[in-house]
Parts: sequence; structure tokens; C-alpha cells
Amino acid sequence: MDDRKASNNSSRSKRKEYTTSDFQEGKLNIRSAHLRIPGIAETGTWTYSLRNNHTKSQLLIVTTTTRARSPTTLPVIATAHMSQNTAHYPSPVMVYARVSQGFLPVLGINVTAIIENEEGHQVTLELWDNGAGADSVKNDGIYSRYFTDYHGNGRYSLKVLTQARKNTARLSQQQNTALYVPGYAENGKIILNPPKPEVKDDVAGAQTDDFRRLTSVGSFTVSGVPPNGNHSQMFPPGKIVDLEAKFQGDHIQLSWTAPGKVLDKGRADSYVIRISKHFLDLQEDFDKAALINTSGLIPKEPGSVENFEFKPEPSKIENGTTFYIAIQAIHEANVTSEVSNIAKATNFIPPQEPSIPDLGTNISAIGLAIFGLAVILSIF
Repeated sequence: MDDRKASNNSSRSKRKEYTTSDFQEGKLNIRSAHLRIPGIAETGTWTYSLRNNHTKSQLLIVTTTTRARSPTTLPVIATAHMSQNTAHYPSPVMVYARVSQGFLPVLGINVTAIIENEEGHQVTLELWDNGAGADSVKNDGIYSRYFTDYHGNGRYSLKVLTQARKNTARLSQQQNTALYVPGYAENGKIILNPPKPEVKDDVAGAQTDDFRRLTSVGSFTVSGVPPNGNHSQMFPPGKIVDLEAKFQGDHIQLSWTAPGKVLDKGRADSYVIRISKHFLDLQEDFDKAALINTSGLIPKEPGSVENFEFKPEPSKIENGTTFYIAIQAIHEANVTSEVSNIAKATNFIPPQEPSIPDLGTNISAIGLAIFGLAVILSIF
């Protein structure tokens, strides 16, 4: 275009207009032009508009690059990816984005995937960092979701929008995720380990400023999608990967992150919980293990924390008794998820500390004995 006019304004600055003389022609591409805005950019949301002075419409592509205000301040970087470039129905595509400042993950932000097919049908998908479904680890700065909302075959484009508003973004330091073992047996004696440290969201003191990043990931191709019908029944509920179990008295307490009805979307219909004293019973033939009554357990929304408590019967519970537990989530069409990770619950009864005798009582008893002995000797 021969005449160029552009304007920008931020939430804290006055509107400024730039004309053709402010643009520089591209040296390698004569069909491109560059505009450099001088000074230090103010924090906040910036908007821009371009005005076409020609009678015919023109296709324009605009990209924006920024640099950190201070060389000692690392920028917030968002990178996005997809699990595969081609997908054959009913295989889902996993979308994930990593948001970090240096080596620290950025938490508490909104990450949205924008997926559009060749016909212009657009789907927005909120990505989560909650340790459920496609997201393997909670609060690691990697936001993930499954995409299953196919609308025909062909090419789908993918962009990811990352934004932090109202000072919600924060930096988190990685925690130790090693498995905690409450104790062990040695020569028939139960030896307890120190108590498990309380798990907290270990957040660094600094918060990040508000920001917005739009990342163009590319495209992927889908084939084998039927023309009509309900596609959701082809996808099972998400697999539970963080099941934990522990004894509380003669009961076992379970906790896990709720999966979705369709992978990580929607609420599951029910749960199947099975228990055994042998690990291989659950690993090799889950359906034959003992069934736990879950009639009062109603699944929550995906990403929520589930808690359930039951008493294992009719097994006798002693010190060192061990149970293994696993779960499946159920779809209304009797489509089940994969069997969860197998959790282990061992009943450890701490040994009683030996009672310390009352020192004052013992001294009095010794004194009386000596006095009695003296009386007997004096009589003889």
C-alpha cells in the first residue's frame, strides 16, 4: 500500500497516529514495512488499528515484537505445541502451552487455545494446569487440554492466547514430588519415617505484571471424521493419575483429581473403585478385584479434588496390613476410562513409648525400705 496510517493507544497513554513517513521499507521484502515506536512502553493493554486509503481491500499481516525494559528482568515467554500434526478420528489432539519467566513457571493466568477449521468454524478451549486429563503435573506452568470437537475432515489452524490480568499471575518454585513412604518393616518390626511435609503452593514473592501473548502454533490435519452424529461417545473419560490412599483409624481415605466425562470435558457419571491385598490383582485383572460401594459418591467437575472414605470389610486390619486401590471413571454409555494409578495404603500403628516411672514415688519407697530395715536391726 502506498499510503500508510496506523494508530496505537495504551490504557495509560494518549492516542498517537503514525503515517507513511514513520514506516521503513523492508530491505529483504519490499512488500513489508517496519514501524519502531520509540521510548519505553507503558505497562497495560495496547491496541492498534490500520487504515487503508485505497478503494480496494488489502490483506495485511501484522506482527509485534517487544524487548524487556531492563536487561536484568527476564521476559515472560509463552510457547505452544500440539501432540501431533495428523490425527485420525477418534484419536484426540493434545494442545499444551508452557508459560515461564526464566526457569520459573507462571501460574494463575488464562490460557486459551483457538482452533479453526477450513470452513471457519472456531472452537475456543481453555487450557488448564491442574494435573488432570491431558495435564500431567499440577502447577508446573504447562497448560494442557484434549481437543475432540471435530467438525469435519481437513486442516485445522491453532493459536494460543495467554493473558494475565488484575495481578493474578505469580511465579512458582518447583516442589519435590517424590513418593512419600510412611514407614518400613525391618526384622518384623515397624519403623516409621518422619511425618510427610505439608504440601503448599510454594509461590515466590514476586508477582508478574499483566501481559498478553498470542502464539501461532501452526496447523494439523484430521481425517476419518463421520459427517454427522454425536462424537462424544467415542471418547472415554480421562484417566485418573494422582490417586492417593491412607489409613485413618480402621477406614481408608482416598483423594484424587476428578477427570472429565469426555477425556477432560464434562462431568463423569460415576466411579468404580476396587481393592485388593495384591498389586497384580488390580494391574492384570481389575474387574475381578473386590468392589467398593460408591453409591453415594457423585463425581465433581473435572479438575476438582475428590475425597472418599470407606471401611475395608470383612478383612481384619492389623499393624502392617496393606491394601491396593484403583479407580475407573464411567461414561453414561458404559464407556470406561483406563484404570487409574494403583494407590497403596498401609496401616502403621506407632509403637507405644515405654512409661517413665515416677521418680518421687520410687525414692519414697526406697526410703521406707531402708527405714524398715533399720528398725528390724535395732530390735535384734
